[in-house]
Amino acid sequence: MKTLLALIAATLLLVTGCNQNQDTFRIAGESEEAPPPDPRAETMWGHDVSTAQSRAKENGKLVLLDFTGSDWCPPCMALHDFVLTQPEFLNYAEKNLELVELDFPQNKSIDKKLAEANDKLAKKYNIDGFPTIIVLDAAGKIVHRDVGYSGKNAKAYTANLQKALAR
Repeated sequence: MKTLLALIAATLLLVTGCNQNQDTFRIAGESEEAPPPDPRAETMWGHDVSTAQSRAKENGKLVLLDFTGSDWCPPCMALHDFVLTQPEFLNYAEKNLELVELDFPQNKSIDKKLAEANDKLAKKYNIDGFPTIIVLDAAGKIVHRDVGYSGKNAKAYTANLQKALAR
């Protein structure tokens, strides 16, 4: 029974975020080529929620969780390339957010403990599609949730996030 439920959950995750219409996230007229990533992205994105929450408390920030399928989910890859690694987003994040990537790869391996921790967090936050962005306050309360990627560029995406968070 548990295996059946796990199979159903996995199927729903795939169908909800990454389906046969997975290229519909692209904005017409925008380049198919992602701009080069900002070098700060490497150091600003972490993988440990508790560390991010501690830093958020110390610095008066929120915690942004990115639930992603980095190597198999086209909307996840586009969100990463066109938004989450770009200067417009990172400038905002530097002042307001602690960033945490929670990856669910299919074609590359990650540390077993990290994979288990990510699975636990996916269950805790009822992740039912990729990508899912969740923003927490320093106490761990969800203040924003967004599933999927609309295709907005970094400037537009960041403006919408800023408005949603009132920061």
